[in-house]
Amino acid sequence: MSGLKFYDLSLPIADGMPSFKGDPVPEVRQFKRIEADGYNLKEIRIGTHTGTHLDAPAHFIKGGKTIDQLDLSVLQGTATCILYDPKKGIRLPGEHHDIILLYTGYNNMWNQMRVFKNFSYIDKMDAGLLKDYGVKMVGIDSPSAEIENSKDFETHRILLGGSIPIIENLNSAPLSSLVGRTFTLQVFPILVKDGDGAPARVIAMEEVA
Repeated sequence: MSGLKFYDLSLPIADGMPSFKGDPVPEVRQFKRIEADGYNLKEIRIGTHTGTHLDAPAHFIKGGKTIDQLDLSVLQGTATCILYDPKKGIRLPGEHHDIILLYTGYNNMWNQMRVFKNFSYIDKMDAGLLKDYGVKMVGIDSPSAEIENSKDFETHRILLGGSIPIIENLNSAPLSSLVGRTFTLQVFPILVKDGDGAPARVIAMEEVA
């Protein structure tokens, strides 16, 4: 009997979780407690590009679509995961997939991070190849698709300029199990009005015998 195996590729939103220097420091605090108030309630303060999140074209493209304007059909499709090193270049699969995820292993040290440094990225030449390949969405287990300290943000401009949303900060641990495999991916960004990006839950589903 066949079925589905689910992989949660998201990182949990937590107080003080890793972030970029200069971005809002993620805060999750207990605002109400059952003991005092009769119910629990948390207050959350995060930026739109915190943790596992989706970049909408409006992040870098003037007039580009915002999170709430994205067609839902773009946020799901057949996917595969590729072992990737930006210094070695990308090897795209022969058969077509709607979505390409890139595994670099960067987030394997997630619990030891506070501020992102020396993170993986998508080389601008590879961004062009992904666009030409015809993906409708790209993901990477790194806080940014852009090389650190970029001034022109060319990788983002290539992909987002081609109306290709980017999933960033995928969870490296479960993603490693999907390298070389074919699966269905669904991305559920928080519906932020006029959002340049949004935290997202990212779920992979693989058929199993």
